[in-house]
Amino acid sequence: MKRLTLLLAVFCALSVCDAQKKVRVHTIGDSTMADYAENTTRTRGWGEMFQEFFTDDVEVINYARGGRSTRSFMNEGLWDKVKANIQPGDYVFIQFAHNDEKGGGTYSADGRGTDPWGHYKRNLEIYVNETRALQATPVLITPIVRRYFTKEGTISDKGCHNLSKGEDRTELDYVYVMKLVAREMNVPLIDHTALTKSFVESLGAENTTRLIYVPTDGTHTQATGAALYAQMVAREMKRMDILARYVRPDAPMILNPRSIDFGNIYVGDEACARLDLTGITMPKKNGIVTITAPQGMSLASTPDGEKLSKLEIPYTDGKLWNQCYFVYYTPQSAGTVNDAITVTCKKVKRTIPVTADCKKITKETPKKISVKRYTLKGLTDSEQGITIEKGKWSADIDESGSRYVEFFIKDMKQGFVAKKVTFTLKGNVAYRVASSESGDFYPRTDLGENQKDSTDIQTIDLPINATIKPGERLAIRIFPWCTRENDNVHFSIENFTIEGLIIE
Repeated sequence: MKRLTLLLAVFCALSVCDAQKKVRVHTIGDSTMADYAENTTRTRGWGEMFQEFFTDDVEVINYARGGRSTRSFMNEGLWDKVKANIQPGDYVFIQFAHNDEKGGGTYSADGRGTDPWGHYKRNLEIYVNETRALQATPVLITPIVRRYFTKEGTISDKGCHNLSKGEDRTELDYVYVMKLVAREMNVPLIDHTALTKSFVESLGAENTTRLIYVPTDGTHTQATGAALYAQMVAREMKRMDILARYVRPDAPMILNPRSIDFGNIYVGDEACARLDLTGITMPKKNGIVTITAPQGMSLASTPDGEKLSKLEIPYTDGKLWNQCYFVYYTPQSAGTVNDAITVTCKKVKRTIPVTADCKKITKETPKKISVKRYTLKGLTDSEQGITIEKGKWSADIDESGSRYVEFFIKDMKQGFVAKKVTFTLKGNVAYRVASSESGDFYPRTDLGENQKDSTDIQTIDLPINATIKPGERLAIRIFPWCTRENDNVHFSIENFTIEGLIIE
């Protein structure tokens, strides 16, 4: 009897443990799926919003990175990091094509382009096989459309990732090849291309530009676009019975980020975070959303707006489009903060955890560090400045993980709090700036970007919040790209400085 009781107790304990174990969804792909730094850009990836469409029993881990293809995601070691974290029973959602097209349908020299029927197909098969070998379930996701409208108001073949010409319309069709892999390997597939194509065509070119995509290009989405595109995937999952019991495709308010961590803040210093609020299935056709800040914090609807403890936001037609708010906090004493912002609308209530580690400095000394040396990857120095290896820039709309300028701060004898990165950029390139304290630059923090080439000399001033302890290092990478093919683009980075505080 005692043995039976013991066995029942063990069985119950295992059942509780199993019930508490979260289902994990790993997402791999490119910039249209990736996470972004809310304070530095309006761009949002649909993978960044995906968690909002699940119950708390599911954890979404988004590994998607800007500029990556099936080829470069694998060759840069990012896929190895994903595999090391996959457990039996997990799911892996796979979306690639935007950057596989970089070579115009060829296995190009830039390290990203793939030929659809060759390396692209083979790479997808590798992802599927290696996911299954780890006892996880692969799901293929065709890429979202680019905002390439024809005169007839439809999305062009190129916008649908079909670069084919002539009679054979599948020769360079990446979506067709992904669908073929899904059929041959019996993999669930969500046709995100068809879903987003139908949606933007019904919305029209003007509204699509204004409400869904960022104005600087036809590929990346704003918060509402990312939320709607994530919702499309969730609805298809429900229809196809993929994790259906955990999916909630009609979530009323989409919040990004889902939590705010101010990190280390020093007493008397003001910290600011940005909060996206998107309502795509609101509880009533017309109403008011109320955002309430924790005690000691404030909210504003614009960067220079009045700071209030509460904001009331009206909405109409059941939707709240692309609303961005700012959260401010100036600690008055040292200690740990664990509080929450509340967002309410009718009977719907959401909370956003807010954390901070507030420190008091016994002594601080302002310091400006000038960094003159840098390393290059995929770039080379010339008499005219820095240029791409072999001199010919491809037409890109996003960073390449194998092309950057890197600056280091290291060998600090005292603790240093970096507050601001400043440099002068000369040359007609677009760019993204990111920092990381790890040796392999993962994870990283995006600091700022300009997705349009500029002929002007740009003085770039970016906020950063990084504490460098003695013996540690901080790496800052500048990823340049050119939005049109060119064999005569050079740029230079001058007066690169980090401003901050030596702390004791």
